[in-house]
Amino acid sequence: MQGRGLVTVNQRVTQANVVMEKLPNPGGHARPDRALRGLGRLPPPLPHSFRLIEAPAQQANAQGRAVGSVHSLGPPDHVHIWANVRVPVRNPLFPLWASFLMIFLGSSNSFSAYSLEDNEQWKKYAWQNMVTFIGLLALWTSYLTTLPLTLAVFLLYFVVLLLKANERALSLMTASASGLQRTTKWVADHMRSEHQLSNPCETNPITMKGYKYVVRAKRTRFEKSFHEVAGVMPNYTKSLEVDEEVITTEKVWACQGQLLSSSEGDLDDKLKDICLSYALYLVLCLRFSGYLLPEEAHEKAWLLIQQGMLGKEDGYERAFRVAEVELTFLHDFFYTNYPIIFQAGRLQLKVMELFCLIIGTMLTIVFMMHNTMKPEDHVVQFVTSNGLSIDILVTAVILMVFTCVELVQLFLMAISEWAKVTLLCKYVQKRSWQESRRIEKLIGLICQMHLKPWERNLRQYSLLESYHYSPSRFLYNSFTIAFVDVVRRGQRQSAPVRLSPEVKKAVFRSLKNTIGKLENGQASLRLNNVSDELSWACMLETQTQVIMVWHIATSFLEHEVPVSGLNFLVATNLSKYLAYLVAFAPRLLPGHPYVTENEFDQIILEAQKVLEGCKTDQERIERLKEIAKTPDETVMNWGALLGFQLQKGESERIWKILAEFWAELVLYVAPSDDAKAHAERLAMGGEFVTHLWALVSHAGMEREPPSKPRTINICDANTI
Repeated sequence: MQGRGLVTVNQRVTQANVVMEKLPNPGGHARPDRALRGLGRLPPPLPHSFRLIEAPAQQANAQGRAVGSVHSLGPPDHVHIWANVRVPVRNPLFPLWASFLMIFLGSSNSFSAYSLEDNEQWKKYAWQNMVTFIGLLALWTSYLTTLPLTLAVFLLYFVVLLLKANERALSLMTASASGLQRTTKWVADHMRSEHQLSNPCETNPITMKGYKYVVRAKRTRFEKSFHEVAGVMPNYTKSLEVDEEVITTEKVWACQGQLLSSSEGDLDDKLKDICLSYALYLVLCLRFSGYLLPEEAHEKAWLLIQQGMLGKEDGYERAFRVAEVELTFLHDFFYTNYPIIFQAGRLQLKVMELFCLIIGTMLTIVFMMHNTMKPEDHVVQFVTSNGLSIDILVTAVILMVFTCVELVQLFLMAISEWAKVTLLCKYVQKRSWQESRRIEKLIGLICQMHLKPWERNLRQYSLLESYHYSPSRFLYNSFTIAFVDVVRRGQRQSAPVRLSPEVKKAVFRSLKNTIGKLENGQASLRLNNVSDELSWACMLETQTQVIMVWHIATSFLEHEVPVSGLNFLVATNLSKYLAYLVAFAPRLLPGHPYVTENEFDQIILEAQKVLEGCKTDQERIERLKEIAKTPDETVMNWGALLGFQLQKGESERIWKILAEFWAELVLYVAPSDDAKAHAERLAMGGEFVTHLWALVSHAGMEREPPSKPRTINICDANTI
């Protein structure tokens, strides 16, 4: 039996073969579709969980759409329909999908950039969004003629997209090199004269009296948008008048509210330190914009670090916490939208965006229900076994995922450091908030929630464990070099270790005791009365050689000298961390990064030659003992010689010398003019040396010029 009919669908396909098959006939009728399919005339049947909806032929003729022939094969209880159709691609959900796609790909989260180079492309991003908006507007317009009920949905989602795109564009522009110079000009002008705003004799780094570091300053909307002054300023500077509307660190510490009281609600100054971290973040931004501060400003900051943060026994925890939150603000400035969202007046726009999103989602659900109630509009359509349209099911899932993402982002924004500092400044400014216990509890609860901005680990590298590593040629070759970072011989990380309180205490104790310029370990050797015997290992040609020679010696002693207390932990962790910086982050070290890379590669070749044939750690140690007696001037020989010298001392004294040496050396490498390199590492989880870089930058600390390289004679090398 054969018959012909007409069907239509609301989608356009070039050639669509559609087959609808019933369940097999219990009566055992023949399956003519199998024979036809075997001859290549019929496509495979559709899955049993899907079915097709057929519309009357009269409707198809009335709509005037493309038609095709339908053939029924087999007995009445076993029907096959084979249709060749030409139909227009027109789905009322297309505009919604396009809007969701733009939101997901463009600005579904709070991140504005994934690298510093993205910030410099802010004009390109703005023009791309304009072109995309025009295309989306054209798509919606084509559907509004036939689907006028979607006008409200379109307007709401268009407002959401416009606000998100504007938010990200401003974030990129502000974090660009030119934008950063404009936004930090007023900070530079204020900090140049900040030390003159108070009597130096009355400055107290504990009570913060005399420290007028700006936390919040009221600026006009014109200044916020275009970073320009609203009028003529004296001395051609963007001077800042510290009035009642300007919140400074001095005002935060002087706040009479119970929440910020050092004797009641904030005993350890954790809440007040959030404001201090923000003020220091503003000063740290000057390193990226090229503005310099006078020596008096650095001296005042060093007084704050030395006597204020590190004044107590556990001051190392406070100093690290302040630097950590400060770098969190810096990370958010370069890579997120938070600096724009928390500007005055922008939070209202964020609320409007969320309101439009909720209303748009509700109208979308109504719109989808309206369309599912009209099966005649979907003449041929995939549906589930329960009759639910697959298109609508996918759209509903997208809506739920998108709504969840937005709610999560809203929660993260509410507990961010930017929200905390905003609330704390409002608390300092408003007397009514200080008298409200509910507001104090709410702010206290928000400030207790912490995100983990940094891994708080020390990445490690051991030369004696990784010198023989050879990367896979299949993964790293001349073809893949364009897609992945090159991994060199011997470049294999060890497992990271937790940044222990002992390591922080040792490093910050060394920082507190620093007098004058930083030295590359020689000060600690003098304090331990071993400078004459060991100072030669600090006066090598490059800092890379110094680090690797002491690293080899420390690794040698790690196997030869019994473990003794916490000094062993400090020495080995910092030794492997600085070796990691040589191998994986040379831009964070003194000297040219490519010179460091080249020296590292040569040291790897030396190690492979010297330790050839050694299979175990003990064999490597014995080989180092042998080469310590040879006159070759290589890093491997020098490291073995230094380890041999240190081995003759007492166990506890050896590890005390090494712990204090490495604590001083990690401070010595911290000052850096390559601020961009530290900002880039923030996007990768951050580095401990970046925390030290921030603190020594505020203090204006510099390195002692390298000592003249000294000729090494093993005959003159004495034991300690």
